[in-house]
Amino acid sequence: MKPVQLLLLVILFVFANVAHVFRVTAEGGGEAALSGFSEARRGTDEKDKEQQSKADLQMDEVVVTATLLPTPVQKLPVRVQVIAREEIEKSRSNNLSELLIEKLPSQFQKYPGALSAVEIRGFRTDTMGSDIKGRVLILIDGHRAGTGNIAVIPTDNVERVEVVRGPGSVIYGSAAMGGVINIITRKGRGKPTVQGTAEYGSFNQYRVAGEVLGGLFDERLGFSGTASHLENQDYTDGSGQRVKNTKYRDEAYALSLHAAPVKNHTLFATGSYFHIPVAGTPGPIYAPDFDDHKEVLRRYGSIAYDGSLRDSDVNWHVSGYGVFDRSTANDPAVEWGYSSSTTETTTNGVRSHLSIPTFSLGRLLLGFDWDEIGVTSETNPRGFNYSPDTTYDNFAGFAEQQIDWDRLSLLLGVRYDYFDEAIKETEGLDVVPRGESFDHVSWRAGAKYFPLDWLGARAAVGTGFRVPAADELAGRYDYQSYMKIIGNPNLNAEKSTTWEVGLDAEYLRLSGGLGFFYTDYTDKITGGFNTCVDGDCTWTTYENVKGAIFSGLEGYIDYQIPFPYADWIRLSSYADFIYYTQREIEDDSYAQTLGSSTVPYVPEASMTGGIRCDFNGKSVLQFNVSYFGPQVVQDWDYTSSTYGKGVDKSGFPLFSLRFDFHPVKAFNTYLAIDNLLDREYSFVNGYPMPGRTIRAGLQARF
Repeated sequence: MKPVQLLLLVILFVFANVAHVFRVTAEGGGEAALSGFSEARRGTDEKDKEQQSKADLQMDEVVVTATLLPTPVQKLPVRVQVIAREEIEKSRSNNLSELLIEKLPSQFQKYPGALSAVEIRGFRTDTMGSDIKGRVLILIDGHRAGTGNIAVIPTDNVERVEVVRGPGSVIYGSAAMGGVINIITRKGRGKPTVQGTAEYGSFNQYRVAGEVLGGLFDERLGFSGTASHLENQDYTDGSGQRVKNTKYRDEAYALSLHAAPVKNHTLFATGSYFHIPVAGTPGPIYAPDFDDHKEVLRRYGSIAYDGSLRDSDVNWHVSGYGVFDRSTANDPAVEWGYSSSTTETTTNGVRSHLSIPTFSLGRLLLGFDWDEIGVTSETNPRGFNYSPDTTYDNFAGFAEQQIDWDRLSLLLGVRYDYFDEAIKETEGLDVVPRGESFDHVSWRAGAKYFPLDWLGARAAVGTGFRVPAADELAGRYDYQSYMKIIGNPNLNAEKSTTWEVGLDAEYLRLSGGLGFFYTDYTDKITGGFNTCVDGDCTWTTYENVKGAIFSGLEGYIDYQIPFPYADWIRLSSYADFIYYTQREIEDDSYAQTLGSSTVPYVPEASMTGGIRCDFNGKSVLQFNVSYFGPQVVQDWDYTSSTYGKGVDKSGFPLFSLRFDFHPVKAFNTYLAIDNLLDREYSFVNGYPMPGRTIRAGLQARF
């Protein structure tokens, strides 16, 4: 399917649903006709009232990521996508990568061996998982996740995921250029329950999981605990070929505690442990390796205190967090003189903000952040290394004013960041320890206006940035005697400025929106410049160059389809898409090297969508489609005549099916089928993904 055809199909789908809403409304005379019931039944249909009540709640859905303050999503001047707990459970995803591939129209760089990066509006998390060098920021409860690898974040103890599209640097600082993905953990409310899950599927995959969840003492105490184990053997691709060395095993544990000992004061603590003892890394098909494997260990913990003075309407938040992330690549054959390479990243920080009323203008948010990141690496046998140990300290203060005037909401914010970065003595490298400081200012402004009760118009402009990392800014080291790495203390931060406009509608059973964005990406940090004098080569690896221009259309729709004569069936359709009108490289040197002026790894179009059918709550059938459009990618096949150049990668759709059946209240069975058509595909050329994958599971809840 061509991107233009896809876009036309989505637009046609949107207009068809909108037309259906207004046609039924016109024929039936208001909300009763839209529901498909006669005037005589309007006051007696409790099922329709329940559905309408849920639609009203959807309109008032409150999110926290975009502004740090609980804000109804329809008042925000930027696009926020929410993936709720119910959607997470129905997706049967094990980690954030699997969830977003199904729910977020985007480009993914997914490899065998638990490595996956996600793109938003032309920017993406770092392919190798670095939190510092990414351009889309991953958060856990508003704190830096300490990684850009979305494949190592389990979803068992996740309440919802909020995706903010566009720059978020005013609130979150560096790396939030294309967007922010905030994983919000479960807090535990309601009657205490215990749930167990057992699952088995293709490629001898089995998974067992358990959870405890609930509230005590009139909800003054809440708890949520989860544990899971997943294992599978080598998979086969869509052509039926076994992809050797793709075995995988992990274990995950999480615990959250929520307490409100005094009214208007709450404490929340959460911790998680995730371990991949073995994940096969087969390499590309043009250079396979059947014994390499990866090991990953992650520990995360945070504690938060939220308080308020209701009489004066003052609210505050203070939290601290810590992350330890270790990734080890093992090569038992020691073919290149080493057996393993380990990178350890420790991330710690404090978040604090104060919200105060500003008379009739709205609310003022004042905040202070501190983050400390340390990265160490080691390659065995000892005495050889690739990159120096680095440290990164970030101090930031920010302010943002929210203003509400009847139908108009305004948002004005500014942030100042100060960085201390350094490289340290590193075993195996000849390093000159050195530090540099850096500062940056970010800003944004936005407005949302409601010309009608059900229709909102939004506009926003804002900046994002990525600070130069320590090796880019302060590097002074060499290895193998033939290469010297020299940082550039005069680097500017990478910057983006994004303008966007859009319309959002919430009309009875229909919710949807359409928007346009334009991003100017400047001062891209790049490497490769070198000079040689009498055979002595000095590599000045980092410099600022022109970046790129991104612009495009975004749209979404969710429509609850009425069933006039079968009120026990609830049917809904949904779609979310992005179509780029511009993906232009502005750096002529890079474009010439690539052989293309199109930014690589950004699809021309992407779409997710599907149909949900709920049969009176006893069973749910969900059909999903994800489309990943054509894109330019860099050819890394060293046997190819186009090695290092940009080549076209065709788009492809993926279909999946989910079916849940509740024979009795305490039990649920489910069937999940991924890659329904058994398609041969890959997110990255040379790394084939699994063929049709079938999983069946049983859940018991008491």
